[in-house]
Amino acid sequence: LKAGLPLDRALEIIIHLSQHEPTRELVSQVREDVRGGATLHAAMEARQGVFSRLYLNMVRAGESSGALGTVMNRLTEFMERSKELKETVKSALIYPTILVGVAVISVMVLLIYVVPQFSQMFAQSGQALPVPTQVVIAAGDFLRSYWWAMLAAAVLLYWFMNRQMANPASRYRWDQRFLGLPLIGSLLARIEVARFSRTLGTLLANGVTLLSAMSIVRETLTNSFMAERLDGVIAQLREGRGLGRPLLEAGVFPGLAVHMVMVGEETGRLQEMLIQTADVFDGEVQRAVKRMLALLEPAMILGLGLVIGGII
Repeated sequence: LKAGLPLDRALEIIIHLSQHEPTRELVSQVREDVRGGATLHAAMEARQGVFSRLYLNMVRAGESSGALGTVMNRLTEFMERSKELKETVKSALIYPTILVGVAVISVMVLLIYVVPQFSQMFAQSGQALPVPTQVVIAAGDFLRSYWWAMLAAAVLLYWFMNRQMANPASRYRWDQRFLGLPLIGSLLARIEVARFSRTLGTLLANGVTLLSAMSIVRETLTNSFMAERLDGVIAQLREGRGLGRPLLEAGVFPGLAVHMVMVGEETGRLQEMLIQTADVFDGEVQRAVKRMLALLEPAMILGLGLVIGGII
């Protein structure tokens, strides 16, 4: 589009370049609607459940302002930064997950296969065993006899948590508890603030009104407790109280983010300050994840060593 190609020609190139059949089909449908006289926004909206409200509103704003190419470029940058933040958190969880898995398997192998060989030898000796040894042997016997019960308990726990998260009232309570956890709660709040700031700043930069942008941003937050607090902020915004003061009164957004929003409102550079806030909190999230990993890795290795050493 920025090179001056018409929209239907640009869509045709995307169809030829795509190696993913469902994507080709999707873009083909959008192109046919555009050739039939529909706007790009309307053609995308007709593909229900594919494009988010954020995406659709930015495309509509780009079409209204005649700067669709620029808006699509900003949308690309926004999605790449959002994905980068998500991948940072996801990648950080890979190593601890593998380490926990190895730890559990190692302990189970020791208790199920190694300990019974010694327990037979102890039984033949006829000697009284120390309490720690009795505990280890009993744990091995329990695992061999009731492994199915532990597996069933894990499945039930997974099912229970899924049901809890699917229920709005239960999810609200869990999300509130998660925010109150030491270290993890602060990290979750920073992730949500980074997402909130970048989404709102990007929408405002593309001509979406503040009220409409806030209702879209609310849907992008994954923590229902923080999203519910935004309802009160939106209500006060409608009454003309601005954005910064209601955010401060909500009590769940970090002080730095709130004051940067206030500065943006006072100077008339709200969208710029929101993007800057997002950059700051993206950096904080990455640093916090690295710090947590630096502490978690040796702690888990030490814990695994103590458990196996204790069994031995």
